[in-house]
Amino acid sequence: MPAALRHLVESVTDTYMVVAEHPRPGDIRPSLWEVKRAGGDRWFGKLHAAAKLHQREVDACRKWTSALGSDRAPGLVAADARTSTILVTAIPGQGLDTLRLPAEQERAAYEQAGALLARFHTAEIDGPVPMAIEESWDEAVTHLLDRTAPYVPEHDLALVRVLVGEAPPRLPRVSQHGDYMPRNWMWDETEQRLRIVDFERSELRSAAYRDFSRLRYRILYHRPDLNAAFHYGYGRPLTEEEQIACQAYGALDALDSLAWGIKHRDIALVDEAHTMLENLRREMSKSVWGGRRT
Repeated sequence: MPAALRHLVESVTDTYMVVAEHPRPGDIRPSLWEVKRAGGDRWFGKLHAAAKLHQREVDACRKWTSALGSDRAPGLVAADARTSTILVTAIPGQGLDTLRLPAEQERAAYEQAGALLARFHTAEIDGPVPMAIEESWDEAVTHLLDRTAPYVPEHDLALVRVLVGEAPPRLPRVSQHGDYMPRNWMWDETEQRLRIVDFERSELRSAAYRDFSRLRYRILYHRPDLNAAFHYGYGRPLTEEEQIACQAYGALDALDSLAWGIKHRDIALVDEAHTMLENLRREMSKSVWGGRRT
C-alpha cells in the first residue's frame, strides 16, 4: 500500500489489515486497496491519478451520492486533498461486467441502473442549474483530433469529423456520473440489488455527455432488451435532442478513449472505443438511408 494511503487509513484507525490489492486497467491507474478494520468494517482506499479526479469523487460523495438512496453507494470515511487519497466504505456485490446473469436478472439490474441514474441526475445542486454552453466546441474538437491523430486510423478520424461537425444541442446540466458502465455497478445476487461505485469523473454536465452516450454506444445499441429495461427504470426514453447530442459526445468520447487505451495499453478500453465507433458508423449509415434508431 502506498505510504500516503497508509497514512490516511491510520488517521482514522489504529488497527487494520490490508486484505487485497485490486489492480486497475492501464498503466497509470493506481490500484484500489481493500482494508479490514478491527471489528469487521471493510474499506477501500484509492490514490487518485490526478487532483481533479480526487476532488470530483470527494464532492460527489459529499453532495450527490445520498440521492441514490440508503446503502446504494460507498460512504466517505476520509480524504486528503494534499495527497489525493480517499477512503470509502465497502459495499456488497460484484461488478456487473464480471457476472453472467440469467436474462431476467440482467434486465432487472439494468432497470435498477436506470432508476439510480435518474436519482443521481436529480441530486440537489447548490444554486441554479446552468445550461451547457459549447462556445469553444470547434476548438475542443480540433484539439482532440490533433492530439489523437498519432494513435487513431484515418478512417476513424474521418468518421468523427463528420459526427462532430456541429456543436450538440445545449441541454440542462445535471450531476452526471461520468463512467456509468457495468464495471461500476455492483450487483448483489443475494439481495438482487444494484449499487454504484467510482465517482471520480462526476461533474455538472448534460446527461448526454457521458452517462447516456457511453452506455448507448458501448452496450445498449445492440441490446434492445437492456435498452428498454434501462430507460424504463430511468423513467423515459431519450429526447430527440439528447439523441443528437449523444452522437456528437459519443464520437469524441470514442476517439479520446481509443487514443488513451492505445497509449496506455488498456486493451479493454480500446475494444470499447472500437465498439462505439462501429455503432456510430452504423447509426450514421441508417440515418443517411432514411432510417433512424431511437
